Amino acid sequence: MRKTLVIAISYLLFASYTAWGQDAMHFFNLGINSSMANNKIHFFTKALELNPRLSVAYEKRGMLYYSQGKYTETIQDFQRVVELQPLESEGYVILGTAYMKNEDYDKAITTLTYAVELDPNLAGAYGYRAEVYRLKGMVEEAIKDSTKAIELGTSQRIIGKAYTTRSKAYRELGQNELADEDLKKSLKLDPEYDIYRFFSITEYLANWAGESSSPKRVGWMGAALIIAILFVVIFKLALPPPKKDDDN
Repeated sequence: MRKTLVIAISYLLFASYTAWGQDAMHFFNLGINSSMANNKIHFFTKALELNPRLSVAYEKRGMLYYSQGKYTETIQDFQRVVELQPLESEGYVILGTAYMKNEDYDKAITTLTYAVELDPNLAGAYGYRAEVYRLKGMVEEAIKDSTKAIELGTSQRIIGKAYTTRSKAYRELGQNELADEDLKKSLKLDPEYDIYRFFSITEYLANWAGESSSPKRVGWMGAALIIAILFVVIFKLALPPPKKDDDN
């Protein structure tokens, strides 16, 4: 009798667990198929309420939070991602980038360094860590990591961003010729107009205008800066989160 009862209870637990998992995937798929970001977040949240170990739902929701500028929420979701998948380096890259956006530079460096330790050929981790180093005023380290990202990268996007970071680092050291060379390479490689490239372009224009006191040149630069600023305001440009191709 006791054996029969144990079997019956085990069956009920198994059946309820299976239904629970299926319900979680149902909401997850609703999130995937939804076209609205807030609806996606709602469905991913429902899926996680039913299955708190559904790592991919934390990942998808965290990326949506990142795109909305909710970096604290992104950090919370990707902390769960790396807890559930501790050997997957991509999660650490996004977590480190979110720390950077939250201006928690020490945690960003620690997290991105761990990503590099997991995969020493992860160009994206070097590229984003380079930008954190630059923001902390560690310019030499930023140049070193940017160079490593350029050497390892196969994605034009991540190589372009590495050139942008290195360009800004060189300019901070007063090495304007090297800065201009890297900026030109970045503009050719990276097709995205993000805020990093915006600031590099304005720095380049300011430097270019400073080489001549010609009213025509200064006037042209002023017009270009106004266009660039309007472009940023209209499109609310921001550093996008890492993509899968950033890993190479």
